[in-house]
Amino acid sequence: MRRACIFLFTLLLTGGVALADTLLMADGTTVQGELVGLDAFHLYFAPEGGGKKGVPLSQVRSISLDWEANPEPRVSHDEWLSAISKARLELANCRRAKQGTIVGGLLFIAGGYWLGSQGHGPFGDLIMGLGAVVTLLGVASPQPTCDQPLHRVEILTKIGLEHGWVY
Repeated sequence: MRRACIFLFTLLLTGGVALADTLLMADGTTVQGELVGLDAFHLYFAPEGGGKKGVPLSQVRSISLDWEANPEPRVSHDEWLSAISKARLELANCRRAKQGTIVGGLLFIAGGYWLGSQGHGPFGDLIMGLGAVVTLLGVASPQPTCDQPLHRVEILTKIGLEHGWVY
């Protein structure tokens, strides 16, 4: 009789856990509850214990939504679109940072050359020298990894795909 009660309790417990959205955190822990909102940097999650808390996307490894327990969308399309567009813009800016440094240095070289041709030789040489240093630093620097913006875009993209949305 006792084993049957323990089995039934375990079955109910695992059944209850399976019927919830799940956050897998970066430290390996899981949080059960329901996704109730998001922005470009946070997921707003209502844990099974109650309340609502904002979880930074940098701390979330993955998310799974349980559509059988709740077939309704967790967030509005506009809310998701706003979050994913901000996160993708930050990712694009991060990826362009190295190219911006190189182009900026080349513009300084061109500006210094132009100043030199206009009779401002020493000042033009100074500007060209600064441009050369910046250009060389841009070329020699490693490509930024952009890990944090990329991770946020991946999580938000997964949420969008779960809802049937594509950005």
